[in-house]
Amino acid sequence: MPTRAEIKAWRSLHRGKGRRETGRFLAEGRRLVGEMLEWPGRTVAVLHADAAEDEPALQTLLARAAARGVRTEAVPEAIVRTLADAATPQPVLAIGEVPAYGWADVDDGMIVMLDGVQDPGNVGVLVRTALALGAAAVIGVGETADPWGPKALRASAGASFRGPVFRTDTGDALERLAGRGIPLWAAAADAPPLEASPSGPVALALGSEAHGVSAPLLAAAARAVSVPLARGVESLNVASAGAILLDRMRTGRPLG
Repeated sequence: MPTRAEIKAWRSLHRGKGRRETGRFLAEGRRLVGEMLEWPGRTVAVLHADAAEDEPALQTLLARAAARGVRTEAVPEAIVRTLADAATPQPVLAIGEVPAYGWADVDDGMIVMLDGVQDPGNVGVLVRTALALGAAAVIGVGETADPWGPKALRASAGASFRGPVFRTDTGDALERLAGRGIPLWAAAADAPPLEASPSGPVALALGSEAHGVSAPLLAAAARAVSVPLARGVESLNVASAGAILLDRMRTGRPLG
């Protein structure tokens, strides 16, 4: 049984401060826990509701955890509810160490920069979309929500465990891109529609729906691009716009 101190520490992982202080995150549900047991990072513990112990899918997860030497604990359902962030929690969750991804892990290819995207659901969807479309990394700058928060992880459907996903500051990002000779493109509502795919690696900056890409990134951008919209439609959700732009940049199909 986890100690009270452990439960308190794990509960703190709902907040960015708790994740920063401990270097850990909390993932909920069978799918995310299953993904964690496949990734090369460290899974600290798998907790499950004791009432669900005979569930076949859960038994399979626990056997996989045991095979990797991961600590497993049966706990009362009340503790699962205490630790879970989801409104309707599943009977299993896991604690993992936030991977120390950085620029050394970023291979050649498209980089997606999230600039002030504050909704964790949008961050998770963009991580999932970007990595599914072959992006080399997803990097958050500004006030972007933590991709290792529970809501962002759920929205990523485990994609965060498959590629470099990390945060840095705007100045560092611009310096690194310049050092690699990678041009920055910025999504902007008033920009010309994207017409062709880039000829080499590019970083695409996506901003918040309220404020768009920040001034420093816009000033540094070699090009601004947009998704053309039908008359009377003002904007797209950032996750939808990002998915469209990334697909067209990958395939070369023009917009508009």
